[in-house]
Amino acid sequence: MEVYPLPTPVKTLNNMSKHLTEDEREAREAQEDKLPSRPPKKPKLLKNDKAATAHWTRILKTMQGVDILDTLDSDILGIYCAKLARRDELQEIYLGHRAAYADDHDRLTLKSMLAVGDDLQAIERELLSYASKLGLTPESRARLSRRLAEQGDGEADDDLFA
Repeated sequence: MEVYPLPTPVKTLNNMSKHLTEDEREAREAQEDKLPSRPPKKPKLLKNDKAATAHWTRILKTMQGVDILDTLDSDILGIYCAKLARRDELQEIYLGHRAAYADDHDRLTLKSMLAVGDDLQAIERELLSYASKLGLTPESRARLSRRLAEQGDGEADDDLFA
């Protein structure tokens, strides 16, 4: 089983290299403090799935100080964890087919390996989409922080007028 590196830590204001005006910096600081602080609760769909529960625990432990996820994200994060567990299963199957094909070069084994590889790619695309929506990718966290800071700038109707 392949081990994937942990995600990049969230890009906080102190780590940013972009030159911000004083107003932008203050808005960004204020928004970093306003992120939700209610942790997600494990959904029922993970009740009997040990692998998905392990992913759930690892993700929440890794994101302990970040507070991007809220209790409203529980079901989506649960689905994401279930998909991670399914991805792990598919990887094991794929590696087994690959090892078997290396031994006997059977055409049926090759077809099975390619089919599992296609399923693996599809689930990885879905995982990336879920991760982006949940704020688990560096780009999505930076986008969320920037959007929250921009909401604090200016008047409420500023975007209505050119």
